[in-house]
Order: sequence, then structure tokens, then C-alpha cells
Amino acid sequence: MNKKGNRYDEQFKKDIVRLIEEENRSVSSVVKDFGVSEQAVRNWLKASKERQDPDKSEVAELRAQLKAKDKEIADQAITIDILKKATAIFVQNNRK
Repeated sequence: MNKKGNRYDEQFKKDIVRLIEEENRSVSSVVKDFGVSEQAVRNWLKASKERQDPDKSEVAELRAQLKAKDKEIADQAITIDILKKATAIFVQNNRK
């Protein structure tokens, strides 16, 4: 049984976030009034706050770049080890 969640357009999400942030409505009242899951609303609030704070979004972007570079370095280290071992095997075969 494949259960698909409801898909909401960006304007609807913005309106829900605006109700909570600007009109001081509680999350639970908005959830009851609009039939949206509480977790979805909390995710929208979190995403909205991250978009509003450029420092946090920049930090998240830099962390993602750092993680990608670390993975690339680890892959290169493995490649170097393999090449060293292959070179050692070829040197041994040439001495015979």
C-alpha cells in the first residue's frame, strides 16, 4: 500500500507560515483549520526561517561543499593507495 502525502503549492505554504508568524496563530489551530499535518507545518516554518537567515543557509551550503570535498579526498587517497600497490607489483615483475 503506497500512501502519498498531500502536495501543497508554495503560495499555500507561505500563507500558512504567514498566519503563524505574523498573525500569531498557533500551529495546532492552523493544523485543525486547514487539515494539514503538524509536522508539515513545522517543516515549512523551519524552511522559512532558514531562507530568512542568509548566514544559516550559507553555512549549510559550505558544510555540503566541505562534505563533498572530504569525500573526494578520501576517494583520491584510495586511488593513490591502489596505484602505489600496482607500481610495487610492476617493479617486482621487472626485477625478475
